[in-house]
Amino acid sequence: MIRIGIDIGATKTVIATLDEEGKLRTFRKVPSAKMLGEKGNAVDSLQLFLDEYFEMAGYGREIIRGIGIGVPAVLDNYTQEIVSCPNLPGLDRLPLGTLLSPKIELPVFVENDVNLIALGEHSFGRGQGTEDLACVYVGSGLGCGLILRSQLYTGADGAAAELGHAIYDPNGRLCSCGARGCYEMYCSGKALTLDAPDILGEAEMKGKPSDESYGSWALAEKVIEAAKAGNPKAQHALTKSFLILGLAITNLVNILNPRLVILGGGIVAGWPEGLRTVRETVNATARSVVRDRLVIDSPMLGEKAGLYGAARLVEIKTTGPR
Repeated sequence: MIRIGIDIGATKTVIATLDEEGKLRTFRKVPSAKMLGEKGNAVDSLQLFLDEYFEMAGYGREIIRGIGIGVPAVLDNYTQEIVSCPNLPGLDRLPLGTLLSPKIELPVFVENDVNLIALGEHSFGRGQGTEDLACVYVGSGLGCGLILRSQLYTGADGAAAELGHAIYDPNGRLCSCGARGCYEMYCSGKALTLDAPDILGEAEMKGKPSDESYGSWALAEKVIEAAKAGNPKAQHALTKSFLILGLAITNLVNILNPRLVILGGGIVAGWPEGLRTVRETVNATARSVVRDRLVIDSPMLGEKAGLYGAARLVEIKTTGPR
């Protein structure tokens, strides 16, 4: 039996098959907005996308155990609705799995994308053999997934590990979640986008998207490029951002005491020096009992982690934990 994983991101959607030997194959990548808009609504559009994928790969439904889907949002454990998906409004408040499953006549399981990255890294990547780990990803926002006692932990309602929305400054920047001073607004692509006008010259800013939308990586990428080129203001902004991220992770490890923190995402990949800054900050601020045996390291699976996690989710939901 094969399992199919789908990673729906703000810009692109990737689908792949996990075979019985634990290998991903039969990849397909499409723009998310186009894929979700093919049939006028997300459910019918995903049905079409999957039907085309099955036909392309030559799959009959009898060999498919189920579909796992990662989305950049919280899932409500009670209603199975996708909660707060600003980058993909067509999915917001939608019980995607409940509606899609009968249409394709297969089990469908939906989960937060970083939760699935954590699950993928734990099952197939850097976290293999580690019972307690946190997976922190820094992209346009700040996400976190938890594996506790070798099981994905999502909390009572499905909203656990929202590290990006822990409060750093209660009188600080207004976050897209409605609160003020969330960590996400100080150590993420959103944060660098807000910092960009003070860092980049007028020529660099010309023609760039407004920082008010937080919806583009363009300015964050420009800040990272400027730092690599030696711009001291950009380097300072990145160092400060990763120092604040280190404080967030200090709070996380002080509360949960994981053995491993996997730190990844586009901002970390763009500025690898940030990993050292986080390690130094945690070593200087965390309690010794939680830091002395703690490892903070990079992911192994790259962009495939969420696909591995989505396929592993199908296995857990249909056969139970190992």
